[in-house]
Amino acid sequence: MGIQLNHISGLVLAALAAAVIAPAGHAQDTAPATIPDALEDLSTTYSGDHFQNRTITGQAKRLFGFPFPERGLEWDANAITAAVDDIMLLQNTSDPTIRVPDLATPYSSSLLTMPSSTNPYVGSEFIFENF
Repeated sequence: MGIQLNHISGLVLAALAAAVIAPAGHAQDTAPATIPDALEDLSTTYSGDHFQNRTITGQAKRLFGFPFPERGLEWDANAITAAVDDIMLLQNTSDPTIRVPDLATPYSSSLLTMPSSTNPYVGSEFIFENF
């Protein structure tokens, strides 16, 4: 009289297959991409960077004219233009007033607030000469 393990062996075999077939877990990047990094990535989306263009396959494609390098550069420029337009739209439509810090101005005084002509500052007087 033996112990029958048919139903348990099926479960063990299914668990073992799931452990072998399951993909490995990858950590997710939680830091959001910055605008300069995103624009830099867009600049090489279609045309590729120097190192991609200098591989054997990249040079063979260029030798036979596939893909056209000018088209890749044009597509990259269009992608960057669209991204910049979207970024400017987000920045400019979030608030009806665009706020910028005030700059220091050298024009904080006027001639009316200058001292009188009886006691002028040196260099502050106007001299009109008749020719």
